[in-house]
Amino acid sequence: MHLDLLTLVAMGSFVAACAGAVLLVAWFQNRKLPALGLWGLANIVEALGIASLMLGAALDEPSWSLFGSALLAFAPGLIWKAARTFDVKAAPLILAVLGAALVGAASMFPGTLIAAGPLSLAFSTVYMLAAAISLWLGSNDSNEVLKARWPIIILVALHAAVLSVGLYSTLNGSVGPGEIPPIMSLFGFIHFENIVFNLGTAVFILALVKERSEAASERTARVDSLTGIANRAAFMENAGRALELCRREKSSVSVIMCDLDRFKLINDTHGHAIGDTVIKTFSEISTGALWPNDLVGRIGGEEFAIVLPRASVEMAQARAERIRVDFAEACCFVDGHRVNATVSCGLSVSANAEETLSELLRHADLALYCAKAEGRNCVRADNPGPDGSERNVIRVA
Repeated sequence: MHLDLLTLVAMGSFVAACAGAVLLVAWFQNRKLPALGLWGLANIVEALGIASLMLGAALDEPSWSLFGSALLAFAPGLIWKAARTFDVKAAPLILAVLGAALVGAASMFPGTLIAAGPLSLAFSTVYMLAAAISLWLGSNDSNEVLKARWPIIILVALHAAVLSVGLYSTLNGSVGPGEIPPIMSLFGFIHFENIVFNLGTAVFILALVKERSEAASERTARVDSLTGIANRAAFMENAGRALELCRREKSSVSVIMCDLDRFKLINDTHGHAIGDTVIKTFSEISTGALWPNDLVGRIGGEEFAIVLPRASVEMAQARAERIRVDFAEACCFVDGHRVNATVSCGLSVSANAEETLSELLRHADLALYCAKAEGRNCVRADNPGPDGSERNVIRVA
């Protein structure tokens, strides 16, 4: 088969339509991802725009060419909106449509129809560049590390550069009106790049969505759904790494076990909604009392654990006492109910982090039991003896 520019253009329209169909099907399967639908719609609009340009050239109907140029300016606007939507940023539809509207409006005056093509290329270049910048800024603004984002950024930025070159060639008269360039020309390269762009972005957008979904599932598996802090599995993993670092540095590490006093009675008396608020309040207070390298996790229903790297027993006692006092003040009344929720804390410390995490948690748990036996709403510390072989529980507050 002889491959000429018209064949390549027709192939580009078909590829854009197929890529759009795939993305739209993916969006129909998951309506929570509007960026998929917008990008797929952009591909469909582009395919219609290319087909309209071909129809206008075949029928010698300027109206079809004008319609095609407007569609080709609208498609990049939708891609810009999709890029913004993916990172949950504002993207007014009026801005996405603006390019197509101006192309149509500017071509309605006598003698200005010839400007539709260059205007369409100009707006397309601006939209694609804005989409690339938005995707790049999104990678910096969020905490997500999504590898599939970068190929999309590169493809979109490259497409913007290719469109700008096409705009320059159109403006300097490299291709005359109505003239069909040869396949081995700049415009042949532009249409070939457009096929690569549509295929590549469709593949990597689907990969990006899958990667984000997997990352979200992993975060959900490691985060307590009620409080937003680490659950037991994530806490134990993170605490183990923190303890190993302290062991290599031969620095101290402290562990605090916290248990909300008479929490079942709070649930039975005031209801589970109040109980949930009490748990969330404790989570917020304990998190606010921590330093950047400290760790906190919910390891049971009303049980929490805190690891303080490089913290002495005195530092841990002060931190635990602050949490206890602040929590008692915050939960004296909850949603108009007199709750008087309190917390008991037990802590343990290892001077050189030589003990295992399980041992430190066990010693802190023993101190917590003593705090409960002492009447609750207090802090007890489980301290090693002078040689580290004996331990004794001391009262802190």
